Amino acid sequence: MSTSMLDGGFGFSKMISQISLFLFTCAAMVSALPSSLQPRQSFTIGFYAHELTQFGCRPIIFIWAKATIEPGNLGNTVGPALSDGLKAVFGPANVATQGVDYWGFIETNFYPGGAPPWGIYDMQLLLNAAATCPDSKIVAGGYSQGAALTHRAIESLTQEVKNKIIGVVTFGDTQTWQDGGRIKDFDTNRTLIICNAGDAVCTGTLYVFPVHFDYVKWVPTAVYYLTNKLLDNAVTRPWPNGSFIFPNVTVPSIPQVPAPPQAADAVPMSLPPLPTPIISDA
Repeated sequence: MSTSMLDGGFGFSKMISQISLFLFTCAAMVSALPSSLQPRQSFTIGFYAHELTQFGCRPIIFIWAKATIEPGNLGNTVGPALSDGLKAVFGPANVATQGVDYWGFIETNFYPGGAPPWGIYDMQLLLNAAATCPDSKIVAGGYSQGAALTHRAIESLTQEVKNKIIGVVTFGDTQTWQDGGRIKDFDTNRTLIICNAGDAVCTGTLYVFPVHFDYVKWVPTAVYYLTNKLLDNAVTRPWPNGSFIFPNVTVPSIPQVPAPPQAADAVPMSLPPLPTPIISDA
């Protein structure tokens, strides 16, 4: 890998040791991040993030769609942890985290495609806006209903905008089965779909079991994946006039992610029976 030096304040070479440490102790770092920095350079605080719309373009733009009934626009589980993982690697000042402002009601899971039209529209607006940042690299993702929203938003973008999305990660993806384990019309080499074994929503149902709420443990894997994608892309398309120095290092391979479960394994045989309509003779 060639070494490319770019001028700027937050040199990537200063973060080599931090990245190396992070790649081997990611889970511990995510759980011990500071929470009192100023907004322009902070790790994620609370359930909301509007750093793209508030502060504009940054080298990395992370757009996230929360799960059903999670608070804010970022949620309180996977979203903030994934945001902080990326900021731990690249530095808070270099990552703009933006949540999708949509009401993730239980009922909106039943819209065609698994997500409400206004949420899809908002995520598309954000992705299109991020794509106008000439030197930014976009990563995105969603959890549960937010994963469905991510499918629907990305599949309808122009190819020009899709080309600027470096990587996408979804968790507990309600559209895994319906879309064949991929995001339609998007590069599978830039997509990681994470489904717990036994999570029935990944098999085309809306049966929700406790395993569906156990995805924070996969955040380090997602950060590994997105870090790989971002650094690989930066080799051929460096941030011009930016603040990184790309070292001659190899990022370890991501831990193995279980394949999306098959329906017979995911839906317990002890499922309660569906209600039977009562037909009156009157």
